[in-house]
Amino acid sequence: MNKSYDKNNIFAKILRSEIPCHKELENDHALAFSDINPQSPIHILIIPQKAYLNFHDFIEAFDLPNFTYTESFSNAVRHNRTSRVFTANEAPPEVEIFLHHEMAQTLTFPGQLFFFCEKPAEKGGATPICRSDHALLALTALRPEFVAKLRALGVRYRNSMPIDADVASGQGRSWKDTLNVSNAEQAETRLTELGYSFRWLNDGGLSVQTPALMAVDEFGRGKDIFFNQIVAAAASWANADDDPEPRLCFGDHSRIDTADLEAAIDVSYENTIDIEWQKGDIALLDNLKVMHGRRSFEGTRSVLAALCSPIARPALRL
Repeated sequence: MNKSYDKNNIFAKILRSEIPCHKELENDHALAFSDINPQSPIHILIIPQKAYLNFHDFIEAFDLPNFTYTESFSNAVRHNRTSRVFTANEAPPEVEIFLHHEMAQTLTFPGQLFFFCEKPAEKGGATPICRSDHALLALTALRPEFVAKLRALGVRYRNSMPIDADVASGQGRSWKDTLNVSNAEQAETRLTELGYSFRWLNDGGLSVQTPALMAVDEFGRGKDIFFNQIVAAAASWANADDDPEPRLCFGDHSRIDTADLEAAIDVSYENTIDIEWQKGDIALLDNLKVMHGRRSFEGTRSVLAALCSPIARPALRL
């Protein structure tokens, strides 16, 4: 395979202004311009200014701080390809991954996400995306009291981490890998330092509950955002056999009404469009404003991911 850069490819010619384009943004690192054959209401292509040959190098072009998966508190099973690139959630193809902000159930999360389609599925496998500020407006009109309580109290998340990785689950990363520890004592120390509550399960797994986290906030973006993990947690987070406690509650530990959770799911998917992947496609998402997921699929599918610009936040004080 020829690994040298083709200086006469169509994008190189656009960069040299030999082929015209409608520029949206340009800096020393990249050029963004409108696609001449848009696949969605807003379809912008972003290309690096320099000659790069792979996804890792493309990410490097943006000069954004790396957020390694090892340091994350995510429960998804993934594998690193490079120091900046890893596989997207490796849940089985029949499993739908519901809309979520990446790591919104944690104290530290990425500000930007990059996805790269290495191989599209034979059928299905689209990535649904949703502007969560739009979903929030719809939910506020439908369930104003629910949104008001989310603003005031935030939300707590509970999930179960297995003792060994469960690749058949979208949330199957082991507690050792998730917490980056080697034994139970270290796990308890780390969780206590972070303000998490926890209990050990009969099978050696670990049930943890987060401190109260903001669920609606502007995060400096000028408008309120429905930044949380409510849709995914309500729609798909499963209980371990000996962990019957609810996956979600308000920050004061009070119960969230099922009808409110269902409304949040409904308005989010009503404001969703799908990224129908083609080989070589790259998507850049603002993790604070856009939820994403994965449709079920048939055949094989390979979408790679990179996380950038870690953001830390404190727990809510109630």
